[in-house]
Amino acid sequence: MNPERGVEIKLWDWLRCRSESVKNVYFNSKNEVGANVFRVVGEIKTKPDLVIEFENPYSHHIEWMAIEVKDASKSGNVRGGTKVFEEYLLNVVNEKTKYFVGEKEIKIKHFAIATQFSEEGHLKKNEGLEFNDSMRGNVSIGNKIVPFFEFSGTKEIHRGMVTSFAKYRKDNKIGKTELPSIGILISDVLLNFSKVELEKQPHMKGRPIYQAVTFNSWKRRWSQCLMKI
Repeated sequence: MNPERGVEIKLWDWLRCRSESVKNVYFNSKNEVGANVFRVVGEIKTKPDLVIEFENPYSHHIEWMAIEVKDASKSGNVRGGTKVFEEYLLNVVNEKTKYFVGEKEIKIKHFAIATQFSEEGHLKKNEGLEFNDSMRGNVSIGNKIVPFFEFSGTKEIHRGMVTSFAKYRKDNKIGKTELPSIGILISDVLLNFSKVELEKQPHMKGRPIYQAVTFNSWKRRWSQCLMKI
């Protein structure tokens, strides 16, 4: 078994056992755990590693998320989320790739990156915690829209994805057009423990959350979000 498949299986088990809303986890090929498989068709057939079917906790609708899985045993393996944006999200937006489960076409509404350290609240192997400067003094949004604290390497990956996506929307003048969201799959240890607790007791594991930039259909604008998966 290659290392990345081992990470996929670890995430499969975590999502099935620790999530309150995940209904199914699909692999991109035949696998050692006998899980169901998704497939893609279209002009471009590049596909991510996992697709999950879950109930959105806000709308209570069934939605689909595509996940690019990385083996982060070496931090250099996780350099950024450009592949998630450039190869997966844009191929769906430009109708170059379609996703299927069996004979049913599914609509991917979310695109994420995850590693074996996602359950610990971060993506890279060794990371330090720091205050989330994106709050810009508005602490009322802490642990609601963004976490109060975040891991330094994971922050850079997330910021890079968000910045690339924002530039694409600006360049194409589609600021108020609803598109799939993009973000990272981490865990709620960031919400349930203080910085001191996380530093004194590293490797604590939590439930899945999705930190992303998503389109708010009620306010008709893009915003950051934290969503329990």
